[in-house]
Amino acid sequence: MDKQNKNTLIAKTLANVAENALSSAANSRCVFVYHQPKQPKDLKQFRKF
Repeated sequence: MDKQNKNTLIAKTLANVAENALSSAANSRCVFVYHQPKQPKDLKQFRKF
């Protein structure tokens, strides 16, 4: 595997992890005790419902 392919693979993997983390954050709420501040409006595009 040459360096360019390795960098592309790493970038795609990180993008996928970030998108999954955003989706998880958009679809869940924090525990009441810890208080969740308002979510940014741009985060709503990652909601699944």
